[in-house]
Amino acid sequence: MTDPHPLPFLRIPFDVLIALADRHFQFALQPYHFLIRLIHVLTAAAFFGGIVLFDLRLMGVRGTVPLKSFAEHTLPWLYVTFGVAFATGILLFFYDPVHVGSHGYFTLKLILLAIGLANAALFRRTSYVAALAAESAMPLKVRIGGAVSLAVWVGVMACACLNTEGVPKVFLR
Repeated sequence: MTDPHPLPFLRIPFDVLIALADRHFQFALQPYHFLIRLIHVLTAAAFFGGIVLFDLRLMGVRGTVPLKSFAEHTLPWLYVTFGVAFATGILLFFYDPVHVGSHGYFTLKLILLAIGLANAALFRRTSYVAALAAESAMPLKVRIGGAVSLAVWVGVMACACLNTEGVPKVFLR
């Protein structure tokens, strides 16, 4: 029996999850599951650490560091770590879609992940040039974009953490 779903309107239907399950894929991936999970956790942590630093810089923290050079060094690593974390996350999902898709905060995590990507694309299209041109204080729209990004990615990580453990069976006193 699964734990009660905290957001039942976001539940992925079990029929869909069952249809995605493939025992052949699970058996093929099983010897490497621990390695894929380790890579997923490490790259997600590296991405999260990098995006926190980047968002804090956009919000004006450590304003003495030029954003252009910081971005030139940080963004390629963010792209790589996000790509690897995303790819390994897909592998982990398809390893056991019924179990992973049944996690209470999995769908919310996916929604927040999509919002984070959309926010990054919108920022890149509308505010990135203004952020690079700012010599002293960041413009308000850049600081707001950094704060929204930080909040969304913290939400993604919070959902990931909430998905790893079930509801406690016994409350200790």
